[in-house]
Amino acid sequence: MSLVYIEIVKQSYADCEFSAGLVKGHLVDTCYLRLFREGDEVIILLRPDEMAAIAYLCSAVLWSKLLPEKEAVENA
Repeated sequence: MSLVYIEIVKQSYADCEFSAGLVKGHLVDTCYLRLFREGDEVIILLRPDEMAAIAYLCSAVLWSKLLPEKEAVENA
């Protein structure tokens, strides 16, 4: 089975790169998440609902990190 990765979004930093997009040629998984840092690469194939779950989890972590800072500013 030959997979084709169609990159939709990419975020590059000095020592790493994250990207995500669509996959053609796979029967079940239609999205991918690619993590690349210092020569190591991980590509995870995901269904759309799994991709949405990862987005939800990341958003929840960031919100939990920022909420105390927001409350500190409001209570100052």
